[in-house]
Amino acid sequence: MKLRLLLVCLLLASAPLPATDAGNLRLAQLLAAAQPPAGVVFEIIAWEDNTWDWAAPLLRDYVDRLRARHPRLALALVSHGAELFDLVRSSALQGGPAIRELARLSAEGVDIHVCGEYASWKRLGPRDFPEFVDVAASGSAQLADYINLGFEAIRLERPHATD
Repeated sequence: MKLRLLLVCLLLASAPLPATDAGNLRLAQLLAAAQPPAGVVFEIIAWEDNTWDWAAPLLRDYVDRLRARHPRLALALVSHGAELFDLVRSSALQGGPAIRELARLSAEGVDIHVCGEYASWKRLGPRDFPEFVDVAASGSAQLADYINLGFEAIRLERPHATD
């Protein structure tokens, strides 16, 4: 028990985000657990511009930390906020480093899903997104499916500024 507490403290101390960030705390708990979950599904629902500029690096950090501890852990991302529109093929082809990072994560085995129901409100379907993006019928249902399979959920949230 003391060893586990020490490990959690060390993980929190080395974390790049403030320890009050719920996602970072959940990640530390998963890293300290003796057994990995069936997988981890990351959820993002954001409404501000340029969400992927902070979310893609955060996702990369979480994925790298999880894979360092559990190399074969199944990982997925479900996007069901306005940020999913930045993944539309025309935007993604012009996308900067954040979109390229998502494509790399997909190539490394992170399943990336967007909410097809929300996308359909702008008359977008599967062919409107790059090949690395799966358009799920419903983002909420996709998330629930992963949780029902034993995946742990972590919501990606914009890190708080530390002044």
